[in-house]
Amino acid sequence: MSEDLLVLAVDRDDDVGRKTEFEGPVIGKDQNLELAQALGLSDPEDSDTNTILQAVKIHEEKDNSEIATITGNSHVGVESDEILNEQLKEVLEETGCERVILVVDGTEDEQILPIVQNHAEIVSVKRVIMKQSERLEGMYYQVNEFFKEVLSDPKMGKIFFGIPAIFLIFYSLLGVRGWRITLGILGVYLLIRGFHLEEHLESVYNELQTSFTARRVTFFFYVVSLAIAAIAINSGYNSLQVEPTADIIESSAAFLQGSVYLFFVAFLVSMVGKSVIAFPDRSSILRHSTYTAFFLGFTLVASEASRVILTPESGLARFGISIIIGLVFISVTLTLEKIFQ
Repeated sequence: MSEDLLVLAVDRDDDVGRKTEFEGPVIGKDQNLELAQALGLSDPEDSDTNTILQAVKIHEEKDNSEIATITGNSHVGVESDEILNEQLKEVLEETGCERVILVVDGTEDEQILPIVQNHAEIVSVKRVIMKQSERLEGMYYQVNEFFKEVLSDPKMGKIFFGIPAIFLIFYSLLGVRGWRITLGILGVYLLIRGFHLEEHLESVYNELQTSFTARRVTFFFYVVSLAIAAIAINSGYNSLQVEPTADIIESSAAFLQGSVYLFFVAFLVSMVGKSVIAFPDRSSILRHSTYTAFFLGFTLVASEASRVILTPESGLARFGISIIIGLVFISVTLTLEKIFQ
């Protein structure tokens, strides 16, 4: 044959092979008309019938053209594309065509484009969709591609499947209370993402993992620190129950009043663990002492500030003294760190 233009219909999931006695590739107008009739009688709702008929119509309108239908495999993907690639080479070799008009019935079949481009020039792509289902089918393929992307990306999978899974598990175990926990988890996640704290949390996780695998005594200190932090959260929550209020500032003050010193103890224990492993490196120990002094200053100021918010009649004297004491602690540790470096 000397035809230059090939009108190519694509059935990527091999409805033709599963529903008729035909096998791809099917070459020629008469053979494709017989195929369309057999497929239509087998399954009148199959869109591949319209694809083949559209290919026949284009073939009749184009002089010096040939028509063919290639079929893949029900396992859509690498397996079906390998079959399509072999059938396409067979069709091009038999027809001698160098240009292709591709006729498909949806986004899924359009994914054969790179395969066709490897063997011939694509003149045009005709997408055939039943008029009454065009929007629905387009939406279906978009949703399908979205879920494929989510499943192939671990980070996306955690967001779109992991978080809802946590919601459902907590709800099934705790009922309505589970929603408060899951909303709290979601809030923590959004806080971490919003303030870009991922690297800091990753460094903490790596430190814990290293201390555990190396059987360091610091791992014990870290576990104790986390336990005290959990107690601090519970203590702060209990303080909220003792002094319930709708005011966000007063609620925060009540939480701090009941938890801030325990948080400091948790931080102090973790710094002791770091200092133990750093011994006898004096500069590292002094640096950890400086961090502790900063946290102690913050603890004093936060405690007194929350007291003033909850009991304004107590005055600001103790609040001012806490600021001075905090500055003294920080100044002393910074001076010692500079002296002994």
